[in-house]
Amino acid sequence: MRTIYKSLAIALVTTLAAMKAHAHHSFAMFDRNTEVVKTGTVQRWAFNNPHSWLYVNVPNEDGTQTLWSFESASPTQLIGRGITGKSFEPGATVTVMFCPLRDGRAGGGIGWVMLADGRYFATADGGCNGSDENIARWKGWVKLGHKSNKDAQAAGAN
Repeated sequence: MRTIYKSLAIALVTTLAAMKAHAHHSFAMFDRNTEVVKTGTVQRWAFNNPHSWLYVNVPNEDGTQTLWSFESASPTQLIGRGITGKSFEPGATVTVMFCPLRDGRAGGGIGWVMLADGRYFATADGGCNGSDENIARWKGWVKLGHKSNKDAQAAGAN
């Protein structure tokens, strides 16, 4: 009888852990078919678990600014890519490629970040494509002035 309770307890803990892991790694809130670039000024780089966050003030056409929130990978993943808590200093100008939130709020999942000096950092956590191939494609699109993958594709850019 004791073995049955122990087996049930193990099954319950395993199921709950799997549900939490699955929910934590869902990227359903991001439109992963849309990639957008925004340029602005770093307000804050929150280098913490389970996800790091980059907050960027992006100018609007009317002269105001909107604070955008971009989800990134965990510090453990980022450190392996050469990204630290000092990589994106407040006041720095950055260009962020991201997959926007489906609900229209100012934010999304980061694919990559480009500093003003032209260095690219793959900060993606899976919510948006931060692969070397995608960065290479975007390097060309940025030079052409494209602001989204859909604009670039409509213009016939590869």
